[in-house]
Amino acid sequence: MESPPLFAQASDVGVSILPILGWLIALVFAGALAIYLFRRWMRGEGTDPIGFTLADLREMLESGEITDVEFRAARDAMIAQVKRRSASRSKSAKYTSGDDS
Repeated sequence: MESPPLFAQASDVGVSILPILGWLIALVFAGALAIYLFRRWMRGEGTDPIGFTLADLREMLESGEITDVEFRAARDAMIAQVKRRSASRSKSAKYTSGDDS
């Protein structure tokens, strides 16, 4: 008995592998996306937005939308929030950098 040519067998195998290969690529991308989102969530990025900038506060003060007392309170709260974020990031950088000091 004669067997079919070798290239015919290879094309049949290639056609049957294409769907599996497509699913495998999709699974790899989904896994990479899940890892990216998990790491972003663990670092706390994208949470607790400030809302507006110091320049926005100054404009609101100049236009009379807020009083001087409100401006100072909002500015101080904004500065405290930035300091807290900076301190927490420096702590996490210290623990993740591998420094033992």
